[in-house]
Amino acid sequence: MGSDNLSVSMAIKPRTARRYAIRAVVFQEGEWLCAQCLEYDLVAQAKSLPQLARALERLIVGHIAVRLRQKQQPFRDLPRAPKKYWTMFRRSRLLLPAPMFKVGALRSHGVTVARPQVRIAALDAA
Repeated sequence: MGSDNLSVSMAIKPRTARRYAIRAVVFQEGEWLCAQCLEYDLVAQAKSLPQLARALERLIVGHIAVRLRQKQQPFRDLPRAPKKYWTMFRRSRLLLPAPMFKVGALRSHGVTVARPQVRIAALDAA
């Protein structure tokens, strides 16, 4: 599930490198696993954890690629996630391994996204 498979074609390169950090909380909603980003109100859904990791990666890389192509700053006008997701994240002590989430496809365009810090919410939190 590496980002090596992602091809990102963008018309501009930022003058200075930008670095973004993503924190997300994973919870189950019915048959779906959801990953809710905290700093930016973005959510990915999938039926399995590996699929969720890929969906989150595509969501983040896709958002940044589209914004850069449109000469806009990524994440700039996105609100933070609702408070309940921050609470779920703080209460969780189950951290998913960093290698599961890779978002390095944009380095050549001057954008660095640190591997997301992802925690699994307690079953009764969602």
